[in-house]
Amino acid sequence: MTAPTDASASEQTRPGAPVGLDDITLHLVALGAAVASNAERAFQAHHAQLVELGASKEDMIQAVNIALRVKGDPHQMILGLAEASLVEGGGGCCGGACACEAEGKEKGACGDDCAC
Repeated sequence: MTAPTDASASEQTRPGAPVGLDDITLHLVALGAAVASNAERAFQAHHAQLVELGASKEDMIQAVNIALRVKGDPHQMILGLAEASLVEGGGGCCGGACACEAEGKEKGACGDDCAC
């Protein structure tokens, strides 16, 4: 690691000066990481720390929601790939081949055994 070269960085390294992220922010990041990695014990530990530090529930919810979006994007992408690769026609639960649609009805409404 190299020494700070600009004035603002060197000011932060003075004794007593704030350095880096505050404890609440660090635990919010860790809470989100715990959600994204399905780490129940880590979630519980960081949640307890955040409660002790006085973090708001709104901030904790925001951290969890961000983690879910980060985690959900790859999930949705792989589902799209699976559907495009495995379903004939690449769309819908039955590749757009449900007999209900041909009759002008909603998919699955006609009792077609396509599990729509």
